[in-house]
Amino acid sequence: MAQSKQRILVTGATGLVGAPLCVALSARGHSVRRLSRGTKGDYSWDVSAGQIDPAALNEIDVVIHLAGETVAQRWNTAAKERILRSRVDGTKLLIDQLVQQAKPPVFLCASGISYYGISREDHLDELATSGDGFLAEVTRQWESAVQPLIDVGGRVALLRTGIVLSKEGGALAKMLPPFKLGLGGRIGSGSQMMSWISLPDLVGAYVFAVENDLVQGPINAVAPSPVTNLDFTKTLGSVIGRPTLFQIPNVVIKTLFGEMGQETVLSNLGVIPARLQQLGFEWQTPSLSATLRKTIYQD
Repeated sequence: MAQSKQRILVTGATGLVGAPLCVALSARGHSVRRLSRGTKGDYSWDVSAGQIDPAALNEIDVVIHLAGETVAQRWNTAAKERILRSRVDGTKLLIDQLVQQAKPPVFLCASGISYYGISREDHLDELATSGDGFLAEVTRQWESAVQPLIDVGGRVALLRTGIVLSKEGGALAKMLPPFKLGLGGRIGSGSQMMSWISLPDLVGAYVFAVENDLVQGPINAVAPSPVTNLDFTKTLGSVIGRPTLFQIPNVVIKTLFGEMGQETVLSNLGVIPARLQQLGFEWQTPSLSATLRKTIYQD
């Protein structure tokens, strides 16, 4: 296990995951620094200019890299370039600094289950090969950018995240209004697999990675039980007490969201968190119904 109190630098610290993660780390006695654009954090950086405040990395034990351009936007050539460059260039900027240190910090990097592609028929653990699509290419380049730190013996973990369930943002926050009006329903046949995790469990996975030296390499940061879109739809309807009779045809998603919708909303990936299970990580809410009830009514 890692030492009890760590000095941690977090990028993307004001985001959906970063904000509660910083709170959780501080509550456990760790010292947290926030690296952000402008004046929002303790230190600043400018990825496009290749600049970072050198003091940000002084005497740091762990770097948690969450920052990146949102995927949830209409993709055109410029947007795709921003999505790619924000992740790859940001990671390279950090890694270039870290490899120069006599004892490089632990590096925990956000990634995505989109590494595995758009649609796969089998359940996928961390040994599964990468797949097709723009986001798969983004994650391959993103993850490859950490290699220089691995080459000098640094501990690196790549947390491949699925759908993060929170009423504060992400997919569930967008789904709740129509579902509460009784307008929710499955997408297409509903047979496509959805790999999800509650926000508290994702925060817990990062804390676990900080405090456990055995966490390294690719880590599927998802709940143990992926579900079909139909099962997700029925469960959400049951939790909020609303019917889920509608069906959204695939063509509507493709028309509204284009390529982004094809690779996210319509993706079919049943991902298994084999490494977290092997390492003894405990989910607070491993079942979907419990997660939705806690997320919607208790958080």
